[in-house]
Amino acid sequence: MLVKLLWVERNFRGEELASREETLRGESLKTPTRNHIVKLIRRYHPELASVDRVHLIDSDQPGYRWYIRSIQMDKNRWVTIYAEPTEEMFVSDSVHK
Repeated sequence: MLVKLLWVERNFRGEELASREETLRGESLKTPTRNHIVKLIRRYHPELASVDRVHLIDSDQPGYRWYIRSIQMDKNRWVTIYAEPTEEMFVSDSVHK
């Protein structure tokens, strides 16, 4: 299972300043569920959890599947973290079967 985390830095106007991607790999070869993805993100990034759980909220931003959270870096800079399963996980699943 592969999950892509997208870290998008924006100013208070919503203009994108920078972005980066991170791919998390889980051991499971099964089709990932939302619960599997939450556990994988929490394992690699416990700081993204709130009240001991990572919350995946359907994103209202085009191009992003799930919103995780936003972190204010200073008064004019926010980092928003999104998650999405990658298509690669389905290709690798079929290769291993």
